[in-house]
Amino acid sequence: MKKITLPAALLALVAGTALVAHPTNTPYASRGECERAAAESAKADRERLVALGIFDTVGAAQSTFHDDWRCEYDEEDDAWYIVDYRGR
Repeated sequence: MKKITLPAALLALVAGTALVAHPTNTPYASRGECERAAAESAKADRERLVALGIFDTVGAAQSTFHDDWRCEYDEEDDAWYIVDYRGR
């Protein structure tokens, strides 16, 4: 039971902090602002995730963030948002 509980707890921790670190409901006035916020969030998380053993290298973590968290324009809101593509 311990072997199942520990990975589940780590996954919940990583998923929870990723959601906090990558604010998907925050509107940005420009793509540059959005990209900057996404990069700052990724930078804050990548070394910690390598230390936890989730990724082998900082580069692997950064690549995943780049693929999974993208900035997209919402015409209705006239704003840019960080969009979570994990699991899509």
